[in-house]
Amino acid sequence: MSDFNKIKTLYEDGYRCIYHDSINSTHTVYLKNFNTEGSEVIEINNDDDFNQFKDYLGGLRMS
Repeated sequence: MSDFNKIKTLYEDGYRCIYHDSINSTHTVYLKNFNTEGSEVIEINNDDDFNQFKDYLGGLRMS
């Protein structure tokens, strides 16, 4: 499973991005589920997966 698909699955489970950061070619995404208080940190090393993630977030904000 790609990093993007992992994040998308977490989004479907109620997690939301609270912060993302990029250092060199590593992108770190911090996710939190405010209902369960769960949290996840995902490191993405693939620029295409990170761009898909950003596009996915942009699409959610436009809906």
